[in-house]
Amino acid sequence: MKRTFLLAAIIAVGTIAKGNENPKVQLGDTVITTGESFGSSVHETAKTVMVVTEKEIQEKGASNIGEALKGVPGVTIRNMDGGKPQIDLRGSGATSSANTIVLLDGIPLNGLVSFNINQIPIGDVDRIEVIQGAGAIMYGDGAIGGVVNIITKAPENKVNYGSVGLEAGSWETNRANLSYGTRLGDKILLNTSYSGYSSMEYRDRNVEYKDDKDLRNSIWLRGMYLLEDGNVEVRYNHSENKDYYTGYLEKDKFEKDPSKPGTYGGLSHSITDIWNLSYNNKLTDNLDFLIYGGYYNDESKNQNNVTDEYFIKPQLKYNYAKEDYVIFGGDYRDGKREFKENLKVNGVMQKAPDDERESYAGYIINKTTFGKLQFSQGYRREKVKYKYSTKVYGPGWNLVEVKPHSADYSNNDSFELGLNYLYSDTGNTYFNYTRAVRTPTIGDAGKWYGDVRTQKNDVYELGLRDMYKETFVSTSVFYIDSKDEIYYDKIFDTSGYNRNFDGKVRRVGAQLSLAHYFDKLTLRENISYIQPKVTSGMYDGKDFAGVARWQANLGATYNFTNNFFVNGDLYYMGKSYAQDDFENYFGKQDDYVTVDVNTSYKFDTGLEIYGGIKNLFDEDYYNTVTSTRSGNARTVYYPADGRSIYAGFKYEF
Repeated sequence: MKRTFLLAAIIAVGTIAKGNENPKVQLGDTVITTGESFGSSVHETAKTVMVVTEKEIQEKGASNIGEALKGVPGVTIRNMDGGKPQIDLRGSGATSSANTIVLLDGIPLNGLVSFNINQIPIGDVDRIEVIQGAGAIMYGDGAIGGVVNIITKAPENKVNYGSVGLEAGSWETNRANLSYGTRLGDKILLNTSYSGYSSMEYRDRNVEYKDDKDLRNSIWLRGMYLLEDGNVEVRYNHSENKDYYTGYLEKDKFEKDPSKPGTYGGLSHSITDIWNLSYNNKLTDNLDFLIYGGYYNDESKNQNNVTDEYFIKPQLKYNYAKEDYVIFGGDYRDGKREFKENLKVNGVMQKAPDDERESYAGYIINKTTFGKLQFSQGYRREKVKYKYSTKVYGPGWNLVEVKPHSADYSNNDSFELGLNYLYSDTGNTYFNYTRAVRTPTIGDAGKWYGDVRTQKNDVYELGLRDMYKETFVSTSVFYIDSKDEIYYDKIFDTSGYNRNFDGKVRRVGAQLSLAHYFDKLTLRENISYIQPKVTSGMYDGKDFAGVARWQANLGATYNFTNNFFVNGDLYYMGKSYAQDDFENYFGKQDDYVTVDVNTSYKFDTGLEIYGGIKNLFDEDYYNTVTSTRSGNARTVYYPADGRSIYAGFKYEF
């Protein structure tokens, strides 16, 4: 019934889209950097691309990156109390954190370092680029679902500017943001910002943490030196994150009061420092050079380990004709996780072995234009090697052995072919094929069962984008064939393990995004469908676990004046099996609908006041459902937030 209602609403809204001849969105004006680094318009990209702009982030009242991505077709944000948000593109399921490359201004955040994307101040975000099913040539191992690039605001060429903001909400939640920027002479641009967050969160604490608040604090520094045809830029971030989490609830307790603490509790406490440096210059009329690198340091206080990782990526773009070019590039990463605590193995204390991961790759991308037809090709070869250890436990969970391992993947080849037909100034239709690969992460390998094989995904998609009068449309259909899928299995062991499927997984789906721009009213309809089926092996014929077939978002923004708007968004999540129920043993979990509303008023003085309600009707739903086979077989629940109210102000100068 809910699905029928949503489809009828989308069709009904779509049929009333009539208005003036001047659309407020032009595809050619939106430049993406994720797919080719040097920038390309959405119109000239043979991939499924969604760009979440700063204006759209403000209209939906998003307070963090996860909320900003809600409603984007094909995107699922997975949360578990105490864990970092995971971005799932096109039904990767519980392993989505390793199947999506997340970038911050082009620098990968995936790897040994685990970064909480919600530490990025939402007020500093210029746009978020989402490329689904592609990105393997440019970014390599792990771009199975695609790439998400979070683009922050560049320093402005102004002497004095900045902002200050405060927000208060339910559960003693407080947010504070402060930013300032300036110009030194004619060449140097600087800005800095601070972001703070504290909250008791929706769920009650376990007894030992009942009075403790979650805390997040981030400092961001950015400097740019202007060249005649480019720039040199340095960025630094220091973040500290404390998250007091609680465990799952049994079904009866979830239905009675989902805000109660679970079966266990703990603290996740980390301190992260990130340095990034980039050099971008147009060497000649036909030759562009870009190189960027980074250093990450992440200290986990509760797990008592420190992770260091280095990254460098040079690229050269040569335009051999007006609209034809070739990009040569490569990248290198080297990471190490050092454990500070000793292990007690068979009663003897010994140093815990460190984890190490190193990768290097080279790639080439070519794009040729024949009139209105663009043809692109890409090839990447990557080598990945790492060292890790597994732990063997005996009776009473006594650690009896630590086994060192090493792995070497030298033939990780990725391919991409794209055809893009520009049939009008705003419209294009495209076909894309991508072969993407994924090797086990250090976390995967630390608890592995059976032989280790590289996962290979073949992605085929057809799509169309256009503006028709005041209506923007983006739609695509896709077919994904996955071999040796890496997944988390719990069927034979109550504690679970990682392994490769001994068969294939097929994902077939479609997605549609519509936006109608009237004089004062904007209407949005986003819907995606995916059918994830295991097609051979021990789970042959089963649905891939944890993936809902239907997702939808209906939204509306009404601008009473240029300074005052109200917004509402409805989100629908369809039924799915528990995220580790690959046997489809427990049946599908219920679907649900949530509604958010918000409003904002901007004074001419630079002051903005805003507020809103999230989960307006206080729907009881869950971030995650897992299964357990200890005792009686059952599903257990990690509740999502109930209704919350917030209000705040922001002053810009």
